[in-house]
Amino acid sequence: MLLLILLVPIEKVFSQIGAGIKLGGNLSHADGLSFRSANRIGFQAGGILSYHFRPNMAIQVEPTYNVTRVRTNSETVDQVNGIAKGNKALQFFDFPVLFKLDLTSNFALLGGLEFNKLLNEDKYLLNNGEEAFNRGSRMGYTFGLELGKLYFRYRNVERKTGVYHNWNTSISQYQIGVKWNLF
Repeated sequence: MLLLILLVPIEKVFSQIGAGIKLGGNLSHADGLSFRSANRIGFQAGGILSYHFRPNMAIQVEPTYNVTRVRTNSETVDQVNGIAKGNKALQFFDFPVLFKLDLTSNFALLGGLEFNKLLNEDKYLLNNGEEAFNRGSRMGYTFGLELGKLYFRYRNVERKTGVYHNWNTSISQYQIGVKWNLF
């Protein structure tokens, strides 16, 4: 009997927790003198952890590995603090903390803050040999929706760079993918 009394609260807590995985593609672009370009294709893969504090409301975190592709143009290629023209594949670890509102059993709205870390900041160099993208974590925002197993997200982050006239570059990204709930 004592075991049953102890298991009831544990069962209630676990019924409020969810976990899953996600996999999808993205379209990214960066705004700035050297980065103006059309959307570039990338991908993301990660996990989903949620805590439903109300039947239709949750806090959801989504630790994610993300490849964001941007293109640099020739505006600063001749500057000492310029960067070579071409596609750049930026690898991020993202950690969005989202508020989730379930409107129906198969439709939810999400939004919140995102913390991210550029993993390959030393890969791209300026003409003077210094790193083009500054080290450190940054904060941005994410919002989106879920339709059953499908998810859609818009995310925006500011990256500090060493590129001439592009000290703060805004990176926008549209994501689409599939998620699987484990429990």
